[in-house]
Amino acid sequence: MKQIPYGLWLSPIDETFAASRGRLNGLKWDTSDRLIFSGMLEGESFLYSFSQSAGLKKLNGQLPVGGTVGYGGGDFICSNDSIVFCAGKQGLQQIEREMASPRRLTQDLYQTASPAISPNGRFLAFVASDGKDDQIALLNLEKRSWPQIWIQGADFYMQPDWSPDGKHFAWAEWDHPHMPWESARVMIAELDPETAAIASVKQLAGSIGHAASQPRFSPDGQTLAFIRGNGEWEDLVLFDLESGTERRLIHGSGFELTIPAFAQGVQTYDWMPKGDRIVFLRIRGTRSDICLVTLANAEIEKIDLPDFTVFDTVAVSESGQIAAVAASPAAQTQVIVRTENGYQTVYRLGERLPDQAYLSIPREISWETFDGSTVYGVYYPPVNPNYGWVGLPPAFVNIHGGPTGKHDLRLSPEIQYFTSRGYGWLEVNYRGSSGYGSKYLISLNGNWGFFDVQDAVSGANCIGGLGLADRERLIILGGSAGGYTVLNALIQFPDAFRAGISRYGVADLYSLAVDTHKLEQHYTDSLVGPLPEARVKYDELSPIRHVEKIQAPLAVFQGKNDPVVLPSQSEALISRLKSPFVYRLYENEGHGFRSPETVSDYLKTVSDFARQYLL
Repeated sequence: MKQIPYGLWLSPIDETFAASRGRLNGLKWDTSDRLIFSGMLEGESFLYSFSQSAGLKKLNGQLPVGGTVGYGGGDFICSNDSIVFCAGKQGLQQIEREMASPRRLTQDLYQTASPAISPNGRFLAFVASDGKDDQIALLNLEKRSWPQIWIQGADFYMQPDWSPDGKHFAWAEWDHPHMPWESARVMIAELDPETAAIASVKQLAGSIGHAASQPRFSPDGQTLAFIRGNGEWEDLVLFDLESGTERRLIHGSGFELTIPAFAQGVQTYDWMPKGDRIVFLRIRGTRSDICLVTLANAEIEKIDLPDFTVFDTVAVSESGQIAAVAASPAAQTQVIVRTENGYQTVYRLGERLPDQAYLSIPREISWETFDGSTVYGVYYPPVNPNYGWVGLPPAFVNIHGGPTGKHDLRLSPEIQYFTSRGYGWLEVNYRGSSGYGSKYLISLNGNWGFFDVQDAVSGANCIGGLGLADRERLIILGGSAGGYTVLNALIQFPDAFRAGISRYGVADLYSLAVDTHKLEQHYTDSLVGPLPEARVKYDELSPIRHVEKIQAPLAVFQGKNDPVVLPSQSEALISRLKSPFVYRLYENEGHGFRSPETVSDYLKTVSDFARQYLL
């Protein structure tokens, strides 16, 4: 083993591997037990089918795939061997078994998401938005006609679902100024299945502080299941359509059943085909597992899949096969199907995986922040079998976005890129992160710009105090809301970090409140306070108004087409900086970087920046 200073180690985990970013979105079975799933890899979207007989087949050709309402998601639906998917400006597209290529269903330029086909195959409901008004639209698949506005009145819609007999339709909705995990409502309509005419609509569940979501009808159509907040955690509730009564099947205590719905298409549970059991995800902090609950006695059984630490979505076929999106710190995010002997991997986000000897195995830690509150994080030590060095390593302190997000235990090519070069890496799940209960989640309300900053600084103190990293050689970095924390940390605690890195970070709270897209238009109302009443806090916590206090070197990365944090924020920031800085504006990127070329340049720039200021 060569003795080479931290940060100078040579690594086989190169920019090409680290830039092969991707994600898996939708996961569903069709009626013939084909597994359909969508996602994106290296900036290219895809829609695949998989069956044991035909293997893996790409369905979308050159068409894009992905819901375009808000942050996306809700990419497709499959029913009766027909698949409908969202194709951006190419409208909604339909694929049927006998079709050689997709058929375009809509010509309008509405943003679309979460298509849902009626059981008789006549109608297609979907979430539609022009960026100002959202609604559920209805398209008659048997006629060549324009979609009609079917359900409207709320500010937002998601998760539509038809009952098996076509006599009921359910969905989740919510209104400004709240976010879906704060106040979403589950609604149900009674329909004429022949015409889709709505006879009545009523609210089943949901209120401020007790949001309800993911309505899903049982296979026999007699029961509607949904998830509802119980104050601190979440319950899985069954509503009997005939009697009008409800029953709490799962009482969440110490675990969550869903994730904050920034995107459409969240699916964390599904009915088994006989309707006697439900498969669901049980989410605890950085980990999750797949469980089965029996309706007769509410007994819960964990499905043993020890190779994975995180599951994102789950789907059940008509024959009872369970598929899921799974990941771990040592394996790429992948689509798996449960088998008698364990599982079968159907698809991975990238086939090339470095030798396990180069992968940093994370350590979950917690610490007390300045007021005595407990904060959670994950630390990745530097690992490379070819090199070593004395003393403590320099490290990155990363702040996730959202801010209602979290870091969980899954493989991150970016983290491994840096840990294999001799850096430590701390992920901070600051107060406001999901997965730790409602109290932890909402503690950031009114405290954004304070608690997240304090938790980042105290996290840096923690890894220094534990002897995991050199406290005097730390860089803080983050994207979006995480970038906002980076900027405020450098302003409020100018000596806490050697340097900072902000990716499309919020610099101006006023601009965020006024110019951001519809979904987050009032997000700052809860995180900071409503305007104009909270004007003093907006002044105090907008980094752009305190740029002169930033003394540390700063690297700023921005997408030119970002609709959430406009490039003008980053440009105004760097125009006023007095400290050394690096600025990269990427022409064809939005809120998050997708193309391999962009990610590669970002990684090289960060690597050079870290060497300059940490070594």
